[in-house]
Amino acid sequence: GTNGLVQIACNTTLQAFGGDLYVGVMTVLSSVREVVQMPVSGLTNGGQPVIGYNYGAGERERVSRIFQVALALCACIMMIGTVLCLAFASPLMALFTENIRTVVIGAHALRIICVGFLVSAVSVTASGALEGLGKGTASLVISLCRYTVVILPIAVVLCKMMGANGVWHAFWVTEFISAGVALVAWK
Repeated sequence: GTNGLVQIACNTTLQAFGGDLYVGVMTVLSSVREVVQMPVSGLTNGGQPVIGYNYGAGERERVSRIFQVALALCACIMMIGTVLCLAFASPLMALFTENIRTVVIGAHALRIICVGFLVSAVSVTASGALEGLGKGTASLVISLCRYTVVILPIAVVLCKMMGANGVWHAFWVTEFISAGVALVAWK
């Protein structure tokens, strides 16, 4: 899917800075991100039919409340993920690799990437809620911002300025921009 496209683009960009070492770091980071985001995805997917049912029943206030509760729950999950990634970056990386350089570079990268975890709750929750409301196009726009339209050009620009760290920073910058797009789409 689109996440695979980002992975390929980032890996290609990272090849220029350190070959397989940075590609290995990116692979591990993707795994850690997926583990942190898995409960959020389950929550938003499970909430879609509930939102859709209430919307269809004309319960606009209830839809708004469900969205607020889902957003709060997703934010709590992502905050826990952020704290864990900040506090245990090296041990988390070491779960996936024994290469010390990968662990050191990956821990640094994980601490940068996780800055965007909390704010990602906004775009993920809004995207899921919009799907539940039958507004697939708005949901798609948010997903495209997160996975291609925003992150790829930002990664290229930031890499020119910061080297390989530009890829890591592109993730949190993208989450902030995508959250803004999601809030506009939700309104």
